[in-house]
Amino acid sequence: MRLQPAFWRKCRICFRWCRITALFAVLVMVCAFVWLNRIGLPDFLKTRLVEALHSRGIQLEFSRMRMRVTRGLVVENVRVGDARIPDNPTFSVGEVQLQLDFRALLRRRLEIKGLVLRQGKLVWPITPTNTLALDNIHTDLRFQVNDTWSLDDFQADFAGAKLAFSGDVIHAPEIRNWKFFQGEKSRDYGALKGQLQKFSEAVEKTHYDSPPHLNLNVAGDGRDIRSFSVRLAIAQARTRLELEGSGEDLTKFYHWRIRGMVEPEIVRPFLTTSNAIHGLNQFTFAEPLALDVNVRGHLDDYESISASGHVALTNFTLRGQAMDSVAGELFYANRVLKFFNPGLSRENGAQKMTADMITLNFTNQLIYITNGFSIADPDAITRAIGPKTWRLIEPYHFLKPPTARVNGCVSMRDVKSLHDVDDADLRFDILQPAPFQWLKLKTPGIMGTIHWLGETLVLTNLTATFYGGDGNGFAFFDFSPPHPGADYQFMVDVTGVNLYRLAADLSSPTNRLEGTLAGRLFVTHADTRDWRTWDGYGHVNLHDGLIWNVPIFGILSPVLNTVSPGLGNSRATDASAKFTMTNGVIFTDSLEMRTLMARLNYAGTVDLKQNVNARVTAQLLRDTWAVGPLISTVMWPVSKLFEYKITGTLENPKSDPVYVPKFLLMPLHPIRSIQEIFPGGDVSSSPAPQK
Repeated sequence: MRLQPAFWRKCRICFRWCRITALFAVLVMVCAFVWLNRIGLPDFLKTRLVEALHSRGIQLEFSRMRMRVTRGLVVENVRVGDARIPDNPTFSVGEVQLQLDFRALLRRRLEIKGLVLRQGKLVWPITPTNTLALDNIHTDLRFQVNDTWSLDDFQADFAGAKLAFSGDVIHAPEIRNWKFFQGEKSRDYGALKGQLQKFSEAVEKTHYDSPPHLNLNVAGDGRDIRSFSVRLAIAQARTRLELEGSGEDLTKFYHWRIRGMVEPEIVRPFLTTSNAIHGLNQFTFAEPLALDVNVRGHLDDYESISASGHVALTNFTLRGQAMDSVAGELFYANRVLKFFNPGLSRENGAQKMTADMITLNFTNQLIYITNGFSIADPDAITRAIGPKTWRLIEPYHFLKPPTARVNGCVSMRDVKSLHDVDDADLRFDILQPAPFQWLKLKTPGIMGTIHWLGETLVLTNLTATFYGGDGNGFAFFDFSPPHPGADYQFMVDVTGVNLYRLAADLSSPTNRLEGTLAGRLFVTHADTRDWRTWDGYGHVNLHDGLIWNVPIFGILSPVLNTVSPGLGNSRATDASAKFTMTNGVIFTDSLEMRTLMARLNYAGTVDLKQNVNARVTAQLLRDTWAVGPLISTVMWPVSKLFEYKITGTLENPKSDPVYVPKFLLMPLHPIRSIQEIFPGGDVSSSPAPQK
């Protein structure tokens, strides 16, 4: 019994010392933690940790290494890169958390299995005032077997964009041996730096309504830069792009596949030439561009770039002309862009254009079209080419889109002067009749070939339905003379033309003319500034005509009707004339109009301003069968009564008898003779009787 108190006393003493020891250990640990947190790790621990990092291929410059309550071992104010080299990229991190391998610690080995980076920044000076920078870098870096680095959850800000990055690099420590990170500058480095400077300047000009998101994934072997593959996804507004590629090294050959949807306006800040910016300004886009393209080339040599793939664009305008869609396969190399089997549609698919191939040669600034097929409005197409081209073609209207085959080339430059079209050689073959209008003349169907050759426009093999008849001809327009518009010549040959329908378009839709017209007009020289200055020649024939309502032809009707009622309004069995034109003045000495009872002969001039100076003679019974010539000879003195000099205009001709005084002809047309003897009165105050 006496042993029991001694036992318990010893237990209490032992417990007291254990408690004191535990409290002391806690105190030591707290003091050690406070020391490690405030002062930092002792040098012998720092040295071992730095050696552990070095074994992973990481060399850090830092201000201190300490212990944090929630994050464990952290390294502060870390810097990677040689700041003494002015244009060398440098990487700084506010804090790096060291993740220790506790299993290795149990085996008394100090190993680091990963890093957690916070508040990082990557800066690449391009010029003293221009840099590329990644800000607010946060990421986890894990070390795996075979010196593999795995980067997870990398987040950063770049020029207003949100960047996410991930990847796996085998033998990652070998990256530090790349010449680029050793400060060695290859012969291509200057060119690379120049490209980066242009890129940096473009980035500074870029502004976003909403920040773009970039997701980058990289995989490769640090011993061979050619093994690296890159995948980049870009998302911003309606832009959704995926890029996959690889490169031989940072300044040599690369290969990218680009696919997705991209807003064309996103490239504007990266355009460096005024021509490229001007070209983009001609477009407006309602939808993004769809593309799937493979791109190869040399980073510092635009001439080496080649590309192939598929592109499609919908709902856009070119110089104000709306387009529904365009799509095709493309190939680009040596400043030549080729589209294979492209197709364009507009007006909800009612107008279409296709081709076997369209080639854009950026060296000589020409567009080549091979075996093109078009059902499109030429007015819209020429407006899309440029305003000056449209003004050249504007007088010639297709009232409906023609079906045409297109081959040749045309300049891609804006037509600011005629020399900008010197290289044009474009041929349109109209395959089906299409309605067409030039000035007042119309046809429901025209076919032929239109050849735009430099500063000339040639129309050949033209055939048309022409006012109930048929027509054919050609035309040649020369835009090189030093005046606005063009000099031109043309020929038209017509048969079976309905005179009434022709006159309805040329003069009056309410005319009472009848007959079938045939003839040829050859204008050898003319000027678009004034169509009334034509030079040329031709002939015309009219069959079964009724043309007395034309004032110049009906001027003798009252006189002839006095001789025999209806004689001055009888149907012309035939009328014909040959004529020449000089400076818009038409001369003929062989205009003959034949009726059953009389023949009228006209000789004189009329200009295209409708001024008349002619002489007309009526020969009674001249075309009477068998005896007509004899009767005409016998009545020759009488025919002199019907010889008149005609002046004035086509609409308001004036006639004077050549051999007979006017007062002797009063019985033939008394009212008009009195008006001519006593001119000046206003006889138009009373309305004409309704017909």
